[in-house]
Amino acid sequence: MNFALAMTRLMLPVVVLLLAVPAAAADGTNAAPPATAREFYNAGTRLLASQKFAEAEKMFQSALAAQDERVQPATLYNLGQTRFADGLALLKKGPDAQKTAARGRAALADGDRAIGMAGAALAENNLEKIVAAYYAGRGVRHNLREAEKAVQTALETYGKTLQKWQRAADDFKGAAELNPADTNAVHNEEVVEHNLARLVDELRKMQEMLGLMGKQKQELGKMLGKLKGQMPGPNAPPGAGGEEEEDEDGVKPESLTGKEERAGRDGDQLPLSPDQAGQILDGLSVDGTRRLTMSDQQGATPKEKTGRTW
Repeated sequence: MNFALAMTRLMLPVVVLLLAVPAAAADGTNAAPPATAREFYNAGTRLLASQKFAEAEKMFQSALAAQDERVQPATLYNLGQTRFADGLALLKKGPDAQKTAARGRAALADGDRAIGMAGAALAENNLEKIVAAYYAGRGVRHNLREAEKAVQTALETYGKTLQKWQRAADDFKGAAELNPADTNAVHNEEVVEHNLARLVDELRKMQEMLGLMGKQKQELGKMLGKLKGQMPGPNAPPGAGGEEEEDEDGVKPESLTGKEERAGRDGDQLPLSPDQAGQILDGLSVDGTRRLTMSDQQGATPKEKTGRTW
């Protein structure tokens, strides 16, 4: 399933103010900046309703820092809403998962063909085919590098989403611990955990693709080096002497006199941190039958915190 389509099927409920709202100025803003846990909570809730997730998160964190147990369950609940919604927004703005994966698969398939073409040309020792295989392979290598960059960009987006969703799951768990009567918090934690599992599973697939790209680049680089070695200067492709554009390795076509490819560069893979490589959503689908719901039981008296600090 296309993730963009799936995302339209998962709807966050309308956020409501659960606590008393402080007096507001004529322009709709608070007359004074929030100072108490309740005021920080209300300010954060309004920001969440306006989809200003970064600002809302800061307000909810300030509300928690005030250590007011009357406000903590509701604050944690809305903080979970904020972080989950923020993760969805990141995914929506990020690269299309299916297109990125399809581009990667196509680049790998072209790479296999280019390597096969190079091997056949070398086996025949046909200069015309060697030249054709070299330039075809060089173009394929460029596309492979671009596809690899696209996967890297996607992984960075998914990594940030994973972090937000992990924290959202913890927020809902904390809300349920403080107010066991809030069954919606338990439900929402399950929804987030479900989507986290899907996200991590897709990440592994994308990581595998990235590894295949790195190996193929290395193999293709070696084949291009062998092809260059069979292309003496006097027999360089027609028109090469007039070209000014350099290839990816900084070697001009007219200087093809048997120099080996710089294997180190071809073999390099794009760096990935554990968090950045922590996801992919090639086909990540959010289960449309499971929705995050807004608790209507958050007014219950919370239990005392046990073993958890915020």
